Amino acid sequence: MTKEAVMNKGILDEAYRRGYEYMPKYSWPCAPAVFAAVMDTLGYEDDPMINEVWKATIGFTGGTGNMAIGTCGAMDGAAAAISYSFGFAKEDTDYMKMLKVIEVVAEVGKKMQEKYGHIQCQEVQFHHWGKSYRFTNPKAREEFMSWASDKKARNKCQEVTGDLARWAVEKILEHNPHFSKRKQQ
Repeated sequence: MTKEAVMNKGILDEAYRRGYEYMPKYSWPCAPAVFAAVMDTLGYEDDPMINEVWKATIGFTGGTGNMAIGTCGAMDGAAAAISYSFGFAKEDTDYMKMLKVIEVVAEVGKKMQEKYGHIQCQEVQFHHWGKSYRFTNPKAREEFMSWASDKKARNKCQEVTGDLARWAVEKILEHNPHFSKRKQQ
């Protein structure tokens, strides 16, 4: 194994660990947990702009607005981090660059589909538990929270956030290695 491969494995393992731990540690929902895990792993913990972008990820949680019918929030957090790493600005007119961003996000989505059967929140829930929860329904949310207080059940969501953080960091390092603020050893 090359020195670079060892370094990247360490970074990818760290991304997974952060993605796995951030959700319960900070009571952050899936989207902001993944976004923060990716950015913190790449050295952006104290970046004020990243902290502002983080705020925009809250609504992606639970399949967008906790409705469970949209994209899994972990996938959304990964997509936000990957997109941000490309630096594509409103005034950019390079259509091919925009397509590259979308292609890289889709690569992570395909990995998620392979492992979890889908990228839609309710389908990922069905994959794990054979049931889906619409978190906008107070009774369903209460049932899920009671059930998810069981560590084994909660770990399923944490595995998803860990994987998505790892895969996002992997794609960022592959396509935008200059984005990482980490010192290369």
